[in-house]
Amino acid sequence: MIWVVDKKVVRHLIERNRQMAELPIRVSFEFALEEGAVLDGTLTLKTLYNKTAVCRHFPDIDETALEDEVQATVERAIDEHLALSGYSRP
Repeated sequence: MIWVVDKKVVRHLIERNRQMAELPIRVSFEFALEEGAVLDGTLTLKTLYNKTAVCRHFPDIDETALEDEVQATVERAIDEHLALSGYSRP
């Protein structure tokens, strides 16, 4: 078993009231790898982005919805990254 630790910048596009902004999200993730597969339950993600600035720029944005959208974008990007690396995720 090998532990893999990686970092990635993911971009999330926000569209509200005919305004668009690209939000950079720093993602740190780690997982255990055995025989080319990610071990179930070992993938952990840490995200960092400037939510305060986003909420200031888009005052009508729902913070819970923003968190959900960002998390979905990060999950898709990590799944794609793992697939391109040749690792299968449980």
